[in-house]
Amino acid sequence: MRNYLTVLLFGFAAVSSAQNHDADSLLYTPLPKNTKKIVLVEGEKDAKLIGYFFNVQMGTLIGCNNCGQGRDATFTVATTHGVTVGRKLRGGIGIGFDSYANWQTLPVYGSLSWDLIGNRNKSALFLQMSYGWAHPWFVKNNYYNYYTTDPFTGVSGGRMLNPSIGYRLKYRDMNLSIGVGYKYQRIFYKADQFYICPACSYYAPDQSMEVTQETNRFQVTMSVGWR
Repeated sequence: MRNYLTVLLFGFAAVSSAQNHDADSLLYTPLPKNTKKIVLVEGEKDAKLIGYFFNVQMGTLIGCNNCGQGRDATFTVATTHGVTVGRKLRGGIGIGFDSYANWQTLPVYGSLSWDLIGNRNKSALFLQMSYGWAHPWFVKNNYYNYYTTDPFTGVSGGRMLNPSIGYRLKYRDMNLSIGVGYKYQRIFYKADQFYICPACSYYAPDQSMEVTQETNRFQVTMSVGWR
């Protein structure tokens, strides 16, 4: 009987030791590591340092050449194509059309803009500067309706300067911008000087003089663009 109890005690001790070993082995079993990285959508967009953009801009030019005759509100349109660099800087080239009382111009320009608040992936307040050259031509309106030929010769264009500030509303890859600014353009031409003919009752041309025409306008615009 004593031998039988001794065998039972040794068996119980062996089972208990095995159970504790199994428990310890389960407790210290290393868990597999998850090596899959989670990349946010915002991070994927920011990973592109340079991206393409374009916009089409329309608006009005408000001002006057001879303010004693009142102010004019005329039409302006332009399109710009370029690249975004980082999250805030945009640079591009563009072409436009500007209408004035007696002049029309076709400006070709380069532009730079910087997002003061926000960035290219969000709505943003931005500051923009455009600089270029404008090709002009004369339109015979108002007092010039009765001219059979253009009253001016040697017409050529000059520099165009256009600083502005605006706010861009972002929706996915599309954006809508509203802005205000100042547009300056210079035009060169030659005009005839006239004198009164002593033996006649009309004015006769004497010689031509070179004239520099400067246009200064307040600008209000709205543009629709991509990216």
